[in-house]
Amino acid sequence: MMTKTTVMLIEDDIRASYTLESTINQHPDFTVVAASESCADALLHYEAYKPSLIFVDITLPDGNGIDVIRQLREQHADCDFIMTTAERETATVEKAVQLGVADYLVKPIRMSRVNQALEDYKQYKQTLSRATTVDQNDIDQLFRKAPVKQLRQTPKGIDATTLASLKSILRNEKLHDFSADDIGERMNVSRITARRYLEFLESEGMIRLVLNYKTGGRPRRLYQMVE
Repeated sequence: MMTKTTVMLIEDDIRASYTLESTINQHPDFTVVAASESCADALLHYEAYKPSLIFVDITLPDGNGIDVIRQLREQHADCDFIMTTAERETATVEKAVQLGVADYLVKPIRMSRVNQALEDYKQYKQTLSRATTVDQNDIDQLFRKAPVKQLRQTPKGIDATTLASLKSILRNEKLHDFSADDIGERMNVSRITARRYLEFLESEGMIRLVLNYKTGGRPRRLYQMVE
């Protein structure tokens, strides 16, 4: 059985941290072992848990996530980093690239984008572990320079006709804060099927996921149209 990649979160927004942790833990190959809300906590938690991958927010109560990465790099920490931030300035992105972050996720983060980052990281580590040397094609893939493969119009499990029907419903009914159950009833499909199509549209940027915490328990997954 493959050992899961250990992950640490550095995020001072409790809701964002919970959502990110929940998404990562749903992936079969990753597990969150620690969550920090400040730079100081992050450095202590790293020493305690030695995670392989760290999701880092930039704006923190006691400093800057970029500085946390720099300090851990100087300590020769054996881990990789993914930025999760609302910062879009090129200077900030450039600093992150210079520090060798594996990915850069802009808030509000789509959960489908988190899963993509995890899959990319998994592929990156698998490529490095397969052999002691790599060829040019392997290197191109690691640096994302490989030619983009021609993709199907819709991925496996997404029927083009059903997808078009869903898009029509969303545009014509102008739904707001709708769930997979709502869509399932309108399309006469199961909640699981409806959720698969909604997650696809989320990855395409047509809708966004919002979590309703006013449930008294686990947050309810709702969706909104992106204007």
